Amino acid sequence: MNKKKMFFLFLFLFIVMAISSQSLFSKELTNNQVDLGLKVTVYAPKSNSIKFKTPTHIAFIGDNLEIVTDLENNRFMYRKGPDAPFQISPVPVKAQHSLVYNPADKLYYANDTGNHRIIAFKSLSSKKISAETKKIAGVALNRPHDIVLDPATGWIYAINPNSGHVFRFKAIGKDESALKVPVKGYSRGLTFVNGKLYVINSAEGRVVEIVDWKTGKFKIYDSFDPTKRSANVGSWKKTGLVLNDVDYFNGYWYATSFFTKSHAGKTDPDEHKFIRFKKLEDLATGKWTDLSRLVPKGMVPYYLTKNEGKLYLAIFRSGSSDKGDSILQLTPVKTPPYPVKK
Repeated sequence: MNKKKMFFLFLFLFIVMAISSQSLFSKELTNNQVDLGLKVTVYAPKSNSIKFKTPTHIAFIGDNLEIVTDLENNRFMYRKGPDAPFQISPVPVKAQHSLVYNPADKLYYANDTGNHRIIAFKSLSSKKISAETKKIAGVALNRPHDIVLDPATGWIYAINPNSGHVFRFKAIGKDESALKVPVKGYSRGLTFVNGKLYVINSAEGRVVEIVDWKTGKFKIYDSFDPTKRSANVGSWKKTGLVLNDVDYFNGYWYATSFFTKSHAGKTDPDEHKFIRFKKLEDLATGKWTDLSRLVPKGMVPYYLTKNEGKLYLAIFRSGSSDKGDSILQLTPVKTPPYPVKK
């Protein structure tokens, strides 16, 4: 082979390797990725000085306070703005999932899941708990999960994932009531959209709108599921959707599912784990867009949070590794990410 042919051969191999490397990198890239009308960035953590282990939620309080629920580290992490360092809250919790701040009594309310209780506390920098309970309206708390606040009425809502009980109260021990919701199995989330409360069922991939709390009137949206199977964890082709959270943002409903490699068998655990659709009726027909490529492979997308025109998503790697556990920021972009052919 002459030198000229060898040169072109090496040049060809170099180009192929470069393209392959870029393709591989793009599949793993999260930071500053733009796709499907969304710019995706890693919002937290931004340095190796702090590591999350199964972050499930981020809350934005007031002008600049940010609180990350760091589940497997049994702690809340907080900071005053995205450029400030995270601090570790000494509030004693175990496997907690989320929290809210109630401006009416200036207290934080959190589901202390592993301790089967709801707690209220005044400061993130203190161990002191202002109030706690293991029972609401006579119903025992059993691994309570999501907790949300209706800012218009001041009602706080929490959920027992196994029994389907949703709790409503103004403060611990005040104006308490419980409602049995027809969720058909394990349920992880609660969502407030336009003044309406939705219960997010995992096992059946069902969304239940509470139309009237006092009369127990509901509207049910069952997701399209060709498998007809019920499970707390799975994959699209093995179980159908296993919903963690559903929320409405910028003209679309977004939904996350608990899919993992260990529960997927020979199926793909990354398919349909993060989707969006225009209306809840689309959930039943399967008329949705798969956004899963916006989330790194092997990561579970969990609770969603809206703040100042952006959507935030807690993601984690199920299992022993915490590699990549983070909060993603999704920002709508008005221009297409690639040139439009005329």
